[in-house]
Amino acid sequence: MLTRYSGSMIDWKGKHVLVTGGTGFVGSVLVEALLDRGASVRVPIRAANYRALSKRRGEIEWVDGDLRDSDYCTRLVSGMNHVFHLASHRRNVDFHRKYCADVLAGNVDMTLALVRSLKEYRSATVTFFSTANVPPKIDVIRLAQQESSDGYVLGKAVCETLWLTAAHQYGFPLLIVRPVGVYGERDTFSEEGNVIPSLILKAEAATDVLHVWGSGKQERVFLYVQDLAESVLRLLDHDAQGIQYIAPPDVVTIARVAELIRDLVKPGLPIEFDVSKPEGRRSIASLPPHECLEGFSWTPFVEGLKRTYEGWKQRKN
Repeated sequence: MLTRYSGSMIDWKGKHVLVTGGTGFVGSVLVEALLDRGASVRVPIRAANYRALSKRRGEIEWVDGDLRDSDYCTRLVSGMNHVFHLASHRRNVDFHRKYCADVLAGNVDMTLALVRSLKEYRSATVTFFSTANVPPKIDVIRLAQQESSDGYVLGKAVCETLWLTAAHQYGFPLLIVRPVGVYGERDTFSEEGNVIPSLILKAEAATDVLHVWGSGKQERVFLYVQDLAESVLRLLDHDAQGIQYIAPPDVVTIARVAELIRDLVKPGLPIEFDVSKPEGRRSIASLPPHECLEGFSWTPFVEGLKRTYEGWKQRKN
């Protein structure tokens, strides 16, 4: 079990930590935060592509294998004080709907393999990264029966159920985090990607006007990736368990997001909203944070956007 110190703070020095999805957008930032705190980090990998962690790959224990393989997962969790499960089968919303069952199965298979491994090794604390798109009052059957089901969201909901029941039976501490719209410079930049990288690409390519889907009145909350990593570690410092939402307090409209991105990429570029295109939900649910996050210093959205854009430009050049 993890050693706790004054103020419930975890001393990560010398702790053995597994981060699945550690080379990814969010996972790589979490790995760096843990390394900076002195943790010994293990990351599963299927190909020698260290991505954002290339400069620090010598500080990490890399283990080749398939996260759907229970025997491999048993080797992964052996000796670990903490397991962070971020690896996921994810593309874009259209793909998630078209291949709903495949996306769901891909995510559930990894969770099942890890759960089975923890049946034999129960001394680790687990943090599972879910999504705030899972409804607060979840009904998995109703979600599955919808005419257009999102396999990613549905899979996360099923995985949450698996983790909660496993933690109850096997007795390991479990934290499930549901972050809102995460963004940052390591995100996947494509026109089919998340809102912010998609709009950055559209603005970069635009010659006369920036076209934005929907009315622009949709409200969103965005979470800078560094804040996500730090807030998760704060939750663990305060022994938070169960399902916890991670969401800054500031709400922004898509119109405002488009304006801020336009001003970064091509100041003065006209913006047009295409109301014939789908815009998703118009408003967001209130997501109360854990009390330990009430005084958290969130990165201002304008600053986060600037870092995201400048970081992306450095990557592509």
